[in-house]
Amino acid sequence: MKARLITSLREFDALAPIWQEVTREGNHGSPFVSHDWFACCWRTAGPDRHREVWLLEDAAGPVGFIPLVRWKARRRGLPVRMVAFLDSPDTPFIDLPIAGALDETFAAFASAFRDRRDWDVFSLQRVPVHSKTANALEVALGADFPYHVSGHERIPFLPITGGWEDFFRHRTQRFRKTCRNIENRLRRSGTVTVEEHRQVDPEGALFAEVMEVSRQSWKGPRGLAMATMEGMPRFFQELTRRASANGWLHLWILRLDGRAIATEYQIGADGAIDALRADFDSSLSELSPGSHLLAEIIRALFERGGFHQYNMGPGSNDYKLRWASDAHDLITYEVYAPTRYGHLLHGMETRLVPWMRQWRDRMSQSWN
Repeated sequence: MKARLITSLREFDALAPIWQEVTREGNHGSPFVSHDWFACCWRTAGPDRHREVWLLEDAAGPVGFIPLVRWKARRRGLPVRMVAFLDSPDTPFIDLPIAGALDETFAAFASAFRDRRDWDVFSLQRVPVHSKTANALEVALGADFPYHVSGHERIPFLPITGGWEDFFRHRTQRFRKTCRNIENRLRRSGTVTVEEHRQVDPEGALFAEVMEVSRQSWKGPRGLAMATMEGMPRFFQELTRRASANGWLHLWILRLDGRAIATEYQIGADGAIDALRADFDSSLSELSPGSHLLAEIIRALFERGGFHQYNMGPGSNDYKLRWASDAHDLITYEVYAPTRYGHLLHGMETRLVPWMRQWRDRMSQSWN
């Protein structure tokens, strides 16, 4: 098996038909493995990010793609050349379009990557803990590279099984009362409507309304909203265009007297629906519009059918956890270049930094 490097947008766009064939052969139905998803990530990664795709081929042709991004950073005051999977801040998890055997494919990639001398730390972020991808990556990279687990993340989810009435009846009495109180408070304030949109023009008035709610959210002034975070307006414009064309888009809007006050942006396919962004107008926080929209979305998913799982997005706020029944565990690995500098960075993160934290905790306890 051989690896070939793709570094230009023109070459990347030309991979679309082959990419689709590989995902079909590998039985990858998730939008987050598609060429369209990575095309959005590629186009909005930022001017200081160098994009590349490793094309893995055997004698019969392409068997997989590994999209990466490279940039320069500082770690503990030291210059570091970083590499990571190509993603966006809203990528819920990392999976890769691979049709061949995972162990052989990752072994070929690791062999080719080992010879490079233009990187120091490789971040393998948001990999599902119990996935075949995680196991194959550990085997392929762990044999030749120092690495450690640098982070964990959880995404609450709700299985959509059975009927809405039965499901809601099994929530606690206190929680059901809270939902009714929120709904009544909203309806006393005006006419409440909920919309779901499957096709949206990213240049149109509806998309502009969604972005305005995002700007008015608590995340807006902090530069964390989809309307104010660097690169995100363009990312969601590009994604909205492609998701509408592919039938993935589920854009929910809660209106009060015709005014959009809460939204949730979802991507759904292959039986699962993922919430990427949820926002509400912070000036109306006393009405809990986001909580009501979430309840209406869950009710609609149960009543309408078509999806077996609702992934509620990263974060563990109490209201979301009252709906969720479990969570997906994600893990981030940091792999270090097999060089003296790579081993230095690995030792610093796995030995020096933990020792310094323990020392600081002991000193803090002694002072108290």
